[in-house]
Amino acid sequence: MSGSLIDILHIDAPQDIDAFLNLPYELYRSEPHWRAPLRFERKEQFSTNKNPALTPITRQLFLAKIDDKIVGRIAAFVNKTHQNQYGDAAGHFGYFDCIKDADVGVALLGAAKDWLVSRQCKKMIGPAQWSVNEECGLLIDGFDTPPVVMMSYGRPDYQAMIETAGLEKAVDMYAYQADLHAGYPRPKPTQMMVKLAERDSDINVRPMRNEKFKEEVDLVMDIFNDAWSENWGFLPFSDAQIKHMASEIRPLMFKEGLWVGEIKGEPVAYIWMIPDLNEAISGLDGRLLPFGWARLVHRLKIKGVKQARIPLMGLRKEWHNTRKGLAIVAQLCETVFKAGREQGFTHCELSWILEDNEAMIRICEQASAKRYKTYRMYEMAL
Repeated sequence: MSGSLIDILHIDAPQDIDAFLNLPYELYRSEPHWRAPLRFERKEQFSTNKNPALTPITRQLFLAKIDDKIVGRIAAFVNKTHQNQYGDAAGHFGYFDCIKDADVGVALLGAAKDWLVSRQCKKMIGPAQWSVNEECGLLIDGFDTPPVVMMSYGRPDYQAMIETAGLEKAVDMYAYQADLHAGYPRPKPTQMMVKLAERDSDINVRPMRNEKFKEEVDLVMDIFNDAWSENWGFLPFSDAQIKHMASEIRPLMFKEGLWVGEIKGEPVAYIWMIPDLNEAISGLDGRLLPFGWARLVHRLKIKGVKQARIPLMGLRKEWHNTRKGLAIVAQLCETVFKAGREQGFTHCELSWILEDNEAMIRICEQASAKRYKTYRMYEMAL
């Protein structure tokens, strides 16, 4: 407990936004598993000119100060796309970071709640960075390893702060870790599904067509919007968001990291593996200048990273719980794991996966992946 007066400031001036963005770099610098994200990328997240995810967003940023020192931050926001999708008059909070002082955390969450109430919101959900399609969820288990690319960092004490502020669990999301050289031979059900796919002339698995990158991204995101449409918190990607995501993720892609599954020539599934940028940028303090860019290129292109992540995977709903659907997913997993090994990866995170997504959990387990992190989304009535 601070025992000092905590000032919660509404901010919107450019210099205050810079302080808002800079806080985690100061706050977590001594934390062994903190991976400082690239500063220019974090700044672009807040730019309406560069981030189309902000188009439906109305937001308010807050800084907490004690004795004129910045000790915490939070964002409260209303995402009209979410409200239109669910009709729940919900608002959100995110970018929640503060010193190890429960009073500061509770005060920040209270400020976010009050602002959302002033916007006629009936529920507060979070933490999330603008939506569940960005970094989201509070880490509540698995603090002994760093987060991989596009997954959030957190401290153990944040859970108590959020729950003290009155929020309750909405849903848990799991991250699984696969050793790409372990777990062979696969369990018999997996072997059977892979063999079924190999024997079935209707099924074809192919790599991304690099010469048609834009069309391929549009294709897999169309599958994503169908496959994930019934998941908790789902929001479809807009055309502008798909274009933006494609431009951001393309530099991270490697040959044969994206695979598409077809049934009778119709694309119905995909799997997408990317290198863990967080491993490559470790120790750069989020800066590419003056020499960070050279170290980044060396790690990505010459030394190579050992950790990968599968952030996106999907199967069209009409093929859920069918033999052909299960077979094509099994073959996609084994195919991209092989491609990952050839790229030099030793491990791959599959994330995130909803706690009630039994089919995907079973796929992870049959791939000998182990659950090693849990992220939690919270909510409270307003």
